[in-house]
Amino acid sequence: MNRLLLFFLLLVPPALPAQESAGGTVESNARTFRWKRYSRNPIFPTVPSTWMESQTANPDLLLNGNNYFMYFRGQQGGHDRIGVATIPRKEFDGVRWHIRPDPIIDVGPPGSWDETHCVDPATVLVNGRVYLYYTGVNPRVDRSVMLAVSDDGIRFTKYDKNPVIPGGGAPEVVYHNNTFYLYFWWPVPNKKGFQIHYATSRDGYHFTEPSREPAISVGPEGSWESFTVETQRVFSEGGLFYMVYCGSDRNKDYPWNAGLATSEDLIHWEKYPNNPIFSRGEERAWDEGAIWFPTVERINGRYYMWYEGYGGGTARTEAYGSYLKGGKSQVGMATLDAPYFYVKPGTAK
Repeated sequence: MNRLLLFFLLLVPPALPAQESAGGTVESNARTFRWKRYSRNPIFPTVPSTWMESQTANPDLLLNGNNYFMYFRGQQGGHDRIGVATIPRKEFDGVRWHIRPDPIIDVGPPGSWDETHCVDPATVLVNGRVYLYYTGVNPRVDRSVMLAVSDDGIRFTKYDKNPVIPGGGAPEVVYHNNTFYLYFWWPVPNKKGFQIHYATSRDGYHFTEPSREPAISVGPEGSWESFTVETQRVFSEGGLFYMVYCGSDRNKDYPWNAGLATSEDLIHWEKYPNNPIFSRGEERAWDEGAIWFPTVERINGRYYMWYEGYGGGTARTEAYGSYLKGGKSQVGMATLDAPYFYVKPGTAK
């Protein structure tokens, strides 16, 4: 691993966020919500001879004490692993991060649920412990939701009774009213796409599904999300929960757009009527192909969104076109300056 190269990457910070490159405009309540991509995306580019050599993806933000932690996956040697970048809260600008040189969650031994890949990290801080849910992949089972826990956000121990959701994937987790809400994708019956389901737990280890009905279902035929909805992230503001998720009308796991749903109880969700709110980049951009995991948080009066973008090769016209041969995923950022996030708290139905 070329640690000097990674160290150099950290010593040369990118320019501060610039307000340019629109990411889509939506009219709502007589206001304009315009996302602006960071001018020097991606913020976590691939780095030769490191665990981030082939791809970076699946960002997840956690505030832990006086530091922000950004968990994400990287790929090297045909295996995906989970790593982390940190920044003191007082130094936050969205784009400058201290990336740890080694992954914090590695693939498991032969025969384990995550022997091939560890992807899709989702974290929550509960009573001083970080619960990190992720997707484990092995040759026998396509996906399963796994758990690892940590007292410092860096050193994790995998749960010895993994997985917590066999067959599920792409988790997101929220802790509210002494309950863990774990969202994950599940195949649409008799179709090839996904829908977003949820399970709950009191201890973070043992989950049950209150309902077999999805929390977020695919849209009607002809809509932008008629084939799949997936890779959700949730944040809260003013007593309202906001779920930003990705969807497609034609691809199983190659979404072009991101939409929004809101909830007051984390169970009943209402889709924003002017979806989608964000889309893949322009042709020949680094994110021209598809987008996933739009992670949103309001910090210092501005909405930040980190997301996985895929581009290069034939990414614009072919799902996963030229995969790792011109096409790859990387993590970028966009910002939004607005008084509220599309739906004003207190006005939801």
